[in-house]
Amino acid sequence: MHKRDYLVKQFEEFAKVMGVLLGLKRDDNYEELNNLINATALKYTQTEISFIEGVPNNELIAIVTEDKKLTDEQLKMLGDLLFEKGDYYSKSNDTNENEALNCFQKAKLIYSFLQQHSTLNFSLDMHYKLEVLNKLGYK
Repeated sequence: MHKRDYLVKQFEEFAKVMGVLLGLKRDDNYEELNNLINATALKYTQTEISFIEGVPNNELIAIVTEDKKLTDEQLKMLGDLLFEKGDYYSKSNDTNENEALNCFQKAKLIYSFLQQHSTLNFSLDMHYKLEVLNKLGYK
């Protein structure tokens, strides 16, 4: 029961962070947005987002599931953060299209993996983001 309570609390905290991220995006505060994405990835997945960005796509799922041993919940969080990081890159003047593409591809790989193998309940948010990525043509 304590583990379930901990997970619920963690999801509630993460949802609040996602709300803050949306506010920062709305306000075009990209530097703080980037910093919060990086800090949140480390806090909730014990993994630096820059490390994940550098992982080859064909090795991503093995690394996050076997080496990092991320849970389905952590994978969902990581996918969400990669999606937001891709959006950050696509709107930031300091980056290029390849960085956004890299993050969006990794988010799609994680979401697709979760959709096929996860014990998580159906996530409308994840389904929506996966549809957006599919329509945008990310492989």
